[in-house]
Amino acid sequence: MKKKILLVSFSDNADHQDTIFGLYEALEDEGKQDAYLLAIKTPKVALRKSSHTWLVDCPERPGITKKTFNIFLLTSLIKKIRKENFDVIYFESLHVWNLPIMMFSGSACTYQVIHEVIPHEGDKQVKMVDLMNKAVVKLSDHIVLRNKKYIDELIKRYGIEKDRVHFLELWRRFPEFTEPKYTKRVLFFGRINPYKGVDNLLEIAKLCPDIHFDVIGRVDPQMQGIVDALKKLPNVFLNNNYVSDDEMKEAFINADWVILPYNSASQSGVIIDAYKYSRPVIAFDVGAIGEQVEDGVSGFLVKAGDKKEFAEKLKDAVCFKDSVFKKACSDAYAFGLKKYGLIGAMHRFIEIIR
Repeated sequence: MKKKILLVSFSDNADHQDTIFGLYEALEDEGKQDAYLLAIKTPKVALRKSSHTWLVDCPERPGITKKTFNIFLLTSLIKKIRKENFDVIYFESLHVWNLPIMMFSGSACTYQVIHEVIPHEGDKQVKMVDLMNKAVVKLSDHIVLRNKKYIDELIKRYGIEKDRVHFLELWRRFPEFTEPKYTKRVLFFGRINPYKGVDNLLEIAKLCPDIHFDVIGRVDPQMQGIVDALKKLPNVFLNNNYVSDDEMKEAFINADWVILPYNSASQSGVIIDAYKYSRPVIAFDVGAIGEQVEDGVSGFLVKAGDKKEFAEKLKDAVCFKDSVFKKACSDAYAFGLKKYGLIGAMHRFIEIIR
């Protein structure tokens, strides 16, 4: 039976936007569901616009800002949603406006994605994320997780019934296979937060003086001291400015390997972006990273915290013969496309909302 579906993400995060925009376009192309999209007015990634794409001037972050209290806009938005009489409303990211929409959306069945069951210690948003998790567990009909590892933890931590919890892996819009460039460069990408292991990265870079490290991401003030130490290393290039979608693509394509020396993680969108651009990964086996990397196929997993082993694995990897490395890139792409490609994700999404 054809369902009327509203996909929602007020996030200014390019990853969330790519995820929800891709799902909207796939549903629209298939034509078996009546899909609508509600998103931020100024998206960072490409979007196919239509009368079913609603873009609004909403608060950019899940916290409390001046725009949060634009009651006129929020009320008119809820009225518009109620008028359409949706069967399903699916929220890809946390946002304060999700809560009143859940409360006043009429008879629609609501699904909320929780990306971090255990908020990262040291993250400035840890209290806000925990409060938002509690609120959406109470107000939404169903919760969606991006990994299997933390399902039991979610049930225990937030007291939610098991039949309200669903697993749906991340996905991306994949381009064609991207040929390797054989640059002998490795990439550390993403906001430099305490849990991202920049302390580990510093030690690994010191152990690999002949390898060039590109470190791209905004710096959490807590990590500034370590980032300053990284800047002093001759084999490290840092870009701590905002990067566009095109600049991000270039960073992944110009790297041979993508590295994730994380201290903790639920799951990582960086891994999927690596596969999207046909690049294998090397990562510490923390959190649910083991669900995303098939050791020896899409990259390599290293025992958590073993920086010497990580460095040795990296040294070996950058010395692969061209033919061996090209196969590693091809294998990573094929693994990612099968696991995180858009069409498969769309069908899994439809199964969940049934």
